[in-house]
Amino acid sequence: MAALWKSPIYRLTSRSGEAITVDVTTSINPALQANAVFTEIIIPLFLERGVKRVVDFGAGALRNTIPLLPAGFDVCAVEFEQAFARPVCREARAAAEQYQNFTALVWPDAYLNDRRKFDAALLCYVLQTMPMPTERRRVLRSLKKKLAGDAYVVYMSRYNQFRGKINPRQGVSDGYYMWPRRAEHSFYREFETQDTHDMFGKYGFRSLRSLSQRGTEQMFLYGRGDASWP
Repeated sequence: MAALWKSPIYRLTSRSGEAITVDVTTSINPALQANAVFTEIIIPLFLERGVKRVVDFGAGALRNTIPLLPAGFDVCAVEFEQAFARPVCREARAAAEQYQNFTALVWPDAYLNDRRKFDAALLCYVLQTMPMPTERRRVLRSLKKKLAGDAYVVYMSRYNQFRGKINPRQGVSDGYYMWPRRAEHSFYREFETQDTHDMFGKYGFRSLRSLSQRGTEQMFLYGRGDASWP
């Protein structure tokens, strides 16, 4: 596989010709809590199906990692070193490290050099914040290699979150840069449901179930091999 990116910082030119800086670690939202779907559906499903090892790719403030730890799963959080250094992430990591079944790997080298196989992956609010389409595909190729033959992926994103609220001049790459008054911006890209299914299908993951609830949130469960629903 081609060398993967090592920095969360992007120097880009908007579609209106403006030089901008995107720092994808600014997408981390310290206020959000784990979705109730994890405790109500995902954890019971994983326990029933014998899932043991879970990788939380782009784990951010670990809001989805932490509920899995007291349930007994071996959870590995993967992030940029710069993201782990943010205060909210540093505090969350300290709390997670109280559990012996928690580990963390810095992206990319520590993660790529780790030889573990995982039974499931969490990919929550990650792809939509990545400004380069080639890197989104590399994430999915990486997970394809890291996951066991029978494996699950929990995907979360949002759709129509900012309808009518983004100035077209904020267009960059195939999405938009956010917070135009800041020196460093986050990136936002929406995917329609079928686009998401097609993207995962190219890497051998089939759609098992939509767990989306009301509002703008998208939540899909994918699987390969004998991974199934319910």
